Amino acid sequence: MPITLPPQRRINPYARVHLCFLAVFLFSAFLTAHEALELKNNYEQRQSAQLAEIQKALDSQFQESVDELNYYQKMLNYALTHPLDADYGREALRRFQLLRHQPTWQLQLPNARSMPLNGVGDSWLARDPLLVRNPATLEAELRAALEFSFIMQFGNQTQDFHSRFWYTSRAGYFISSRPPENAQALEQSYATMIQRGYFRDQNPAGAQHAQRRWTGAYQGEFGEGLMLTVSSPVVSQHYWYGVLSMDFTRQRMHSVLQSARHSLLQGKLLLVDHNLQEITRLSAPDDRPLTSQQQARLEQRMRQQTTGVLRLGTQFASWSKLNNVDAWLVNIQSLQQGLSQELGRLALFLFGMWLLFVLLLLLAHQIIFRLVRRMDALSARLSWRANYDGLTRLLNRSAFFEQFVALAARCQQQQQPLAVIQLDIDHFKQVNDRWGHQAGDQALMHVAAVISHTLRRYDVAGRIGGEEFCIVLPETTLSDAQAVAERIRIRLAGKTILLNATTVFNVTLSAGVTSSEEQGDYNAERLQAVADRRLYQAKSGGRNRVCAED
Repeated sequence: MPITLPPQRRINPYARVHLCFLAVFLFSAFLTAHEALELKNNYEQRQSAQLAEIQKALDSQFQESVDELNYYQKMLNYALTHPLDADYGREALRRFQLLRHQPTWQLQLPNARSMPLNGVGDSWLARDPLLVRNPATLEAELRAALEFSFIMQFGNQTQDFHSRFWYTSRAGYFISSRPPENAQALEQSYATMIQRGYFRDQNPAGAQHAQRRWTGAYQGEFGEGLMLTVSSPVVSQHYWYGVLSMDFTRQRMHSVLQSARHSLLQGKLLLVDHNLQEITRLSAPDDRPLTSQQQARLEQRMRQQTTGVLRLGTQFASWSKLNNVDAWLVNIQSLQQGLSQELGRLALFLFGMWLLFVLLLLLAHQIIFRLVRRMDALSARLSWRANYDGLTRLLNRSAFFEQFVALAARCQQQQQPLAVIQLDIDHFKQVNDRWGHQAGDQALMHVAAVISHTLRRYDVAGRIGGEEFCIVLPETTLSDAQAVAERIRIRLAGKTILLNATTVFNVTLSAGVTSSEEQGDYNAERLQAVADRRLYQAKSGGRNRVCAED
């Protein structure tokens, strides 16, 4: 591997400029992203807080009805274990024995002092094994039901949040705050009630584990549209009597939702059941439906978290599970609706300011980049002029000897030979005197070109005087250096120099050659002195020749 000097490390000024501006850009982007994240978190917290207010209002309405259901359940359980022994009760039981075989019947206290018990005949109960008139419990249940129906008549269905309240018995009857209009409606209502999941799913064998449950949204049998039902089993002494239930219609839930909606909460507001089926909604002007993939993502996240916020493309969904009903509140806002709010406008302002900063940063980058490019070009020109001869484009004296010393030290370190050639143009003064200094300059450039085209890329050549040149050849013996000097001499002697259209001339040179191997020395100054001495020996010997020995 040829011995060369290590290239001088030059820090690219353009890279520094780019790195500095890139660092500023990234830092500004980081700060902007951090602030945007803070705004996003504040937005999510505000959405959750606004949704929580609506949830609280809706929960309070459901809580009142659920508390009423619990009260009726306790009252009915107490009546089952402490039946009243009154004349009107005995009379009602006597009439029941007369009515129980009819296809449908109604039973109530005298003078319409209670809501009616609406029942079906014994033969009707034989259709379903879940239904039974247990002689051991039937009398106590009928007494309790009549007492319960007396209290039910004082309920105010127009003011209550629930639309209907009823008790469905396994013994083939029901009590409803909305009694059936005729026998056909009675039978149809009872058949529908006992087929509902909240009734069918009860397990008589495990009645002690029964608990309150909510249905999903379903179509009511009285034309109320979608509704939810909460039911609570009536169990006394480990015997399951039936189910107390309350209906909540879509219209009433929609009305409460509308009145509780926060004025700052934009977008559509949905109430969905535990199956995530929509019950009701408050629409928004820009009400765009979710795609099937977005809907699936939202449902998956809602099943994992009771509350949360999720971005779905250009829409944001926030949700919260109600405490007193098995349902969810979901708010979906579009990006446009979110940006129209205070935090959205602040986010737009922040983004606009960052864009303005980036534009100014780019402008500053271009200005500074151009200044640095001009300074770098000027520095390169000054550096070249400080190290090279402007006429011959070879190294000047100081730069040449600096590289000579370094190259000699490296060759000595690696125990490689080093040769030196000292050259001088013959009769150069006569060229100047005869054809002028322009011809002298042409001669110098011509000699430098011949030297450059003859040397290897890792050889070093320089102009060290007026018409004097010096060459350093690493990894070169004395005989090889002498051959290089001869090639230069022969090529130069065989070429003419065109001064103008009518004038041509040629020049020759003399050379002195030495090497570290011959001298046993790597000192640059002493090697150059030996080569210079032999150069003058070549001059004395007739010029246009190479001298490699004393």
